[in-house]
Amino acid sequence: MGADALDKFEKSYSPGDIIFCEYEKGDEFYIIKEGKVRITKIQDNKEKTLDILEPPAIFGEMAIIEDAPRSATTIAETNVKVAVFKKHNFYELLASNPKWALSLIKILSKRIFDATRRLQILSLKENEAKVLDTILMLVEWKGIIPATYQETKPIELENIKVEDIAHWCGLDVKECERYIVRYVNMGRLERTANKIVVKNLPDIYRLVKNKRKIQFADNEL
Repeated sequence: MGADALDKFEKSYSPGDIIFCEYEKGDEFYIIKEGKVRITKIQDNKEKTLDILEPPAIFGEMAIIEDAPRSATTIAETNVKVAVFKKHNFYELLASNPKWALSLIKILSKRIFDATRRLQILSLKENEAKVLDTILMLVEWKGIIPATYQETKPIELENIKVEDIAHWCGLDVKECERYIVRYVNMGRLERTANKIVVKNLPDIYRLVKNKRKIQFADNEL
């Protein structure tokens, strides 16, 4: 999309300005035109930086997909210029440049898939199963399909910490840590400071699949 098409939606922020806060109601999403934006979240009463975004990144897009509070806080890291869109002018954005719109739709589709996948994880009753299913989701992000994976080669999940897994499956970090340690001791996982290695993906997939079957059967009773 040309810069002129975004100018009418432009808004500026100075370093340290809060663009929106975690748990805040939202009805806008943003495209970064200039500068850097920091994404943060409160975990264990501490502010954690999740990411630093630069042009042409999109953030806050779940506001036009689902009616839910913001999942994180965004802060201007530098002088920032963003294009701000609400639901009602989203269609104007799509019509202005079909090629760019297609790219945006692909991004939003990925976000919807990830949100749906997380709901599947949270629907599990057993916390241990939630942790294992989160690991399966992280494997899927690498383009690997656990249901059809037949290789014996370990799968490395880079830049993944226990805190990240705990966030995705909605558990306390200490509880999540216990399950990770258990599966490390069982030889199904390995871990370093910023990496988790899945040593036997088919085994973990079968465990989660069986737990879903048991839960489904219990719900039918």
